[in-house]
Amino acid sequence: MKAKRARTASGRRSGFTLIELLVVIAIIAVLISLLLPAVQQAREAARRAQCKNNLKQIGLAIHNFHDSRGYIPGLAICGAGVEDLNPGMDKIWYNYRHTPPSIFLLPFLDQGNIYSQWNLHVSGGDNATPAVVGGPTNAQMANRPLPVFLCPSMPTPLNPYFPCYSSYGWSRGSYELHSPPQPTDIIGTKSSPSYTYSHSDGVFVTAWDCGFNQGIADALIARHTADPLWWNDEKECKLQFKNLTDGLSSTIAVGESHHNLQGFSTSMVNKSPVTPPVPSSGLTSWAADDGDYFDEGTMNVKMNVVSGPYYTRTIVGDVTALKDAVINSPMYSFRSTHTGGGHFLFCDGTVRFVSQSIDMGVYKALGSRAGGEVVGDF
Repeated sequence: MKAKRARTASGRRSGFTLIELLVVIAIIAVLISLLLPAVQQAREAARRAQCKNNLKQIGLAIHNFHDSRGYIPGLAICGAGVEDLNPGMDKIWYNYRHTPPSIFLLPFLDQGNIYSQWNLHVSGGDNATPAVVGGPTNAQMANRPLPVFLCPSMPTPLNPYFPCYSSYGWSRGSYELHSPPQPTDIIGTKSSPSYTYSHSDGVFVTAWDCGFNQGIADALIARHTADPLWWNDEKECKLQFKNLTDGLSSTIAVGESHHNLQGFSTSMVNKSPVTPPVPSSGLTSWAADDGDYFDEGTMNVKMNVVSGPYYTRTIVGDVTALKDAVINSPMYSFRSTHTGGGHFLFCDGTVRFVSQSIDMGVYKALGSRAGGEVVGDF
């Protein structure tokens, strides 16, 4: 009986052979290779869905703001093209001259706590003048991205200029630089006598795009000088939905503007100086400005352009360099890390994925608010 048990035990298999183990590993590897693309596609689909949802929330906020205030928040109260026209206007407006539209939309995006403490009279980078004594400064509140302004498909920015980075840009439509100047162009005290900019034709534009001129500026500056406590009405020179005569469903309001610039460098990272300059992926932000917009996109530049000439103050006066920047600089392109195109919010609240191969004539037509173009399928 004991011998029989011994034989049975010795004949029992103790595990897999090496060949069997290798076969199992190979099968698992094949299954993973087959499943991984599907998993990645599913994740990207979820990220794209979240991106669309962000833009839909922004669209709803724009409509709620318009219903509440009677106008569309502007891109800035001064400026022309890629340059700034600011003859003292920072002293006469209710809000700082470059306060971005996103600040005014905060109460409609469940961020009313930030807006209620935001000092509209100073820049987004101000760290000295809180709206409420003892309260946070603008810079302290603009120290991070907000989920509603962040596409989950966008990689973490490389050395961002601002800590309040964003994935979305406000559509300025198109504009042109003319040399010699044309009588209908924007002209101010800081304009060069050799060139001027046409009025931008998009949804989010400057006060100068909407009819502000030097005569109005001079009168308002004089009034503020006489009464420093007087501020101009914030509704001055703002667009309304009725001004978008091309139709809300045919006019782009917001588009993706990811941090994926190439060949760009900065001497500021998260608002702290660095020496020497370091590579950076972009400037787009929801709150900061520092004298420029950093939150706009135009249809002058093809979609998903990520490299090219970069505008700097050193080229002011150089007509050739400025024209090159207007139509080729990736700083003003709508750009996305989604394959093949990007998401755009239209003024009726719909979000559509637009191919990067879109005809530039159609693209410009979608960016204009009152061009009278007939846009077919795209």
